[in-house]
Amino acid sequence: MAFREPTGGQLELLSRDQLDKIHGATMEVLGKLGVKVYEEQALELFRKAGANVDRKSMMVKIPESLVKETIRRAPSGFKLYGRDPKYELDYSGNKVHFGVSGLAVKVHDLDGKTRLGTLKDVEDLARLADALDNIHQILMMVTPNDVPVEVHHLWTFLADWKNSRKATEGYNWTGRKAVETIEMASILRGGKDELVRKPCLLGFTNPVSPMQLSKELIEGALVYAKYKQPMIYAPEALAGGTAPASLAGLLVQQNAEVLSGIMVSELANPGAPVLYGTVSAALDMKTGTPALGGPEVGLLNVGTAQLGRYYNLPRRGTGGNTDSKTVDAQAGAETGMSLLMAAMAGINFIYDAAGCLDGTLTISYEKLVIDNEIAGMISRTLDGIEVSTDTLSVDEIVRNGTKPNYLASPDTARKFRKEHYLPTLFDRRTWEAWLHDGAKDIAKVAREKAKRLVKEHQPLPMEKQMVAEMEAFIKKTAKGYES
Repeated sequence: MAFREPTGGQLELLSRDQLDKIHGATMEVLGKLGVKVYEEQALELFRKAGANVDRKSMMVKIPESLVKETIRRAPSGFKLYGRDPKYELDYSGNKVHFGVSGLAVKVHDLDGKTRLGTLKDVEDLARLADALDNIHQILMMVTPNDVPVEVHHLWTFLADWKNSRKATEGYNWTGRKAVETIEMASILRGGKDELVRKPCLLGFTNPVSPMQLSKELIEGALVYAKYKQPMIYAPEALAGGTAPASLAGLLVQQNAEVLSGIMVSELANPGAPVLYGTVSAALDMKTGTPALGGPEVGLLNVGTAQLGRYYNLPRRGTGGNTDSKTVDAQAGAETGMSLLMAAMAGINFIYDAAGCLDGTLTISYEKLVIDNEIAGMISRTLDGIEVSTDTLSVDEIVRNGTKPNYLASPDTARKFRKEHYLPTLFDRRTWEAWLHDGAKDIAKVAREKAKRLVKEHQPLPMEKQMVAEMEAFIKKTAKGYES
């Protein structure tokens, strides 16, 4: 599917010398302290590669030469495909993609109430995101509490695929569940060979700060590496809590955690696609909670983007998050600031770009619609200002002279759709026109649009036989947990 993938990378805060210093400090940390690896197969991969592995403490000290040699095996980009294999995302260069909020516990629903999520919410949110032009990737937006917890990931995949043709994510908590998602995706693709050729699962591994790789997620990462399904390595290090208070120190620690994780994938299967990522923020010293809507998140996204490019790796960041509990000015300010910085930095996949409330604990239907508009505005911003003989418009200025009538010009009709962002939600009418239509605030307008799209949008249908095969697989898998 051909669609707009905006390009970022204009915003950089760190010089080459500063990046070199962060790299050097990272190599010191990996060489002197190392990383604690709880998964046995990964320990053995490091040992065979030449790292210093202490089996008793599970600490792995890694020399710089091994880090460089191994990281070079990772591809500089990859393609991720939707349920519809014609839907293709190119995670390379500085292309930017907006993904929705993931794995929320609660939903802010179409009646304005906040409650636990259900499988119907998964279906409705996927259908809504499928209809929104600036949302590139569907995620497991809310955990459904009305299906068995052991197989909730499989029911969520099926609900997402039935209601959207766009790219989805993966689920790799433990090797067992990672294998289950591989089996489900193989049904979707018609076999494992085709799944390897056109990957549709994007795995998430969050190193545990400080300096640990967990057993469960690394188990899953090894499964995904085997089948060349892309894997994100993104710690949620908190400055002043689980990482140094200084942002430079956090970047050093995060860099060590991410690189050691990526090494697991590349040692297991050289060329396995990965994303260099972050979920990091400052710890709010007043409340003891992560400041996911704070300005530090934007700064860390820029640093992460630059470090990812430093190692020639595609990047994942977190933008669009807010600590607000409702759709208000705080939510708009925090979302817009972090999302713009991540996009301008050239983050290839922006997680939590749309729908977030309460630091990712809640996903909002109406905010999903609002954030889609913000993503559209940011995409236009990333396009910048084209300077050419045509756009300099000398002949047009001379022809028009001093008359204020550019509105009637054929040149205006030819250029304005490309040059100007045309909102589909935000209100630019006069005060009188706004009053005449009910004086609705943006949250109400967005909720009405969300209700309409959930009701009317018709996603590309799945084959009934494929749906039946997946349902049978889920039920069979669920019985395996009962025995």
